[in-house]
Amino acid sequence: MLSGGERRRLQLMSVITKKPNFLILDEPTNDIDLDTVAAMEEYLEEFDGVLVVVSHDRFFTDRVCDHLFVFEGDGVVKNYDGSLSDYAEYLADTERSRGPAGRTTPAEEEGRSSQQERKERRKAVQKLRRELQNLEPALEKLRGKAGEIQGKMDAEAVEGAGWSRLAELAEELEGVNGKIEEGEMRWLELAEILEEEDGKEE
Repeated sequence: MLSGGERRRLQLMSVITKKPNFLILDEPTNDIDLDTVAAMEEYLEEFDGVLVVVSHDRFFTDRVCDHLFVFEGDGVVKNYDGSLSDYAEYLADTERSRGPAGRTTPAEEEGRSSQQERKERRKAVQKLRRELQNLEPALEKLRGKAGEIQGKMDAEAVEGAGWSRLAELAEELEGVNGKIEEGEMRWLELAEILEEEDGKEE
């Protein structure tokens, strides 16, 4: 018999395999192991549809959510564009910089500006991270194609194919290898940028 956590993992995997375009998750990190949480986060970071999450897991929401509906009490719901950490920083900046009589001070305006910059940078980093993740399978596909062309060249050379045919295959292989080289250079560039950004957040 499956435990509660195992049932939740099975339900989650069965939903994900159907490739939905709209997901509603209620405390999705409860009762599942860290490996499953990490796998779910990676999937949701690449999810192209609409995702609605109810969660107390701040680290999880920071990774997968970029828009909040904040329930402030008394029927007040704030629509906030950013992560939970962004919102916490915004509240802290507002509290520190609020002047007497509740007026907005220059320091508060500066805090809002810096908070907006952090939010935009985080979105840019997420975009680069997605590009890096998509680049890896694309490179594998290109390497496979290069191997197929090389194999075809070897086979046709043995069979006595003409020089024009072999030159055609060689040109095709050169084009694929060029794309691989460009992709690998971009991969290194993205990896370096993301390593620097991760260092800034520590």
